[in-house]
Amino acid sequence: MTWSTLDLHRRWLSAAQGMALLAMSMLLVSCATPENHYDPIEPVNRFTDGVNDAVDRVALKPVTQAYRDLTPDVLKRGISNFYDNWSYLNTVLNDFLQGKGKQGFEDFGRFLVNSTIGLGGLVDVASGMGLEKHEEDFGQTLAVWGVGRGAYLIYPVFGPNSVRKTPDFLTSTLTDGLFWLSFVISPQATLALTALKFIDLRSRAMSATNMRDELALDPYVFTREAWFQHRDYLIHDGKIPKKSQEDDWEEDDWGDEDWQGKGAADPIPPYRAETMRSEARSGLRSYHVNLSSHAIRREAEDMRRRLEEKGIHAEVAGVDVGGRHWFRVRLPELFSPQVARRKAEAMRELLPDLQGAWASPASGSGG
Repeated sequence: MTWSTLDLHRRWLSAAQGMALLAMSMLLVSCATPENHYDPIEPVNRFTDGVNDAVDRVALKPVTQAYRDLTPDVLKRGISNFYDNWSYLNTVLNDFLQGKGKQGFEDFGRFLVNSTIGLGGLVDVASGMGLEKHEEDFGQTLAVWGVGRGAYLIYPVFGPNSVRKTPDFLTSTLTDGLFWLSFVISPQATLALTALKFIDLRSRAMSATNMRDELALDPYVFTREAWFQHRDYLIHDGKIPKKSQEDDWEEDDWGDEDWQGKGAADPIPPYRAETMRSEARSGLRSYHVNLSSHAIRREAEDMRRRLEEKGIHAEVAGVDVGGRHWFRVRLPELFSPQVARRKAEAMRELLPDLQGAWASPASGSGG
């Protein structure tokens, strides 16, 4: 039996284990109520999350930081494009499963263009041709078909998930071009590609996790709420109903219309409900747009310099949160809440390194 065949058996075993866990988790759906935010096995999830976090801090995060420091931005962008492209057939498949025929053909065209003209996916040629990038998965398909999301789950290594999204492990694996490539390349190359994929994914999440570590009193709850919000955003294609039927949070938990927006398509920033209510009551009207957060000033200055090279003027500001000192890279201007939210969204779209960009009230800026 070849190494690749062994790898296939391991992948199928992993998928089978995931499906077994799915069946077990279905038993928990009846326990998943708005009162526990679809998290009936929270003690187990918290333990798994703690293990994942320990592994990340000891191994993955230091390696990823070195990768971010040593790898040129153009190469990092090419690596991200490469992995996005070869996993893109999962989006194409779920386009058609959700009845989005036109989008499905366009996304298949995007895959073909980037796989050929785009040098195997290293260059995103398709976006420049007007072929927009989408994000669809089998969890979203099940939501469109009317399946409830069920219990919140934390998987070892893979992190946040839900009962409904769990079957996507199978579809995303079987539609991943690199999975099939592993049958024809050497084990060493397969391991290298897999390791680099995890480092790339961790690199893209670095700013967001730094933001979570800085802002969240309870990182577990912060991550859970943000994950559910993001999933609702994807399921509704960015057009979240004013009161989503799957929304377990009270509307006034998220402050006033400055954050909600009338008919706003973008998701609410993942702040704690308590913080949002406090800001709404205080009448704050001047907001900073924070681009990233760092525990070390040198890292913040490096980020500021990289942004300056791209024509984005930013400053480094120190803040004390929960007894810890952080260094935020932010735009120097102050904005209204609506403009700040849009600026943060624009920054996230502009650069992969700014996926954690967020707006926060300026101290002492009353309404």
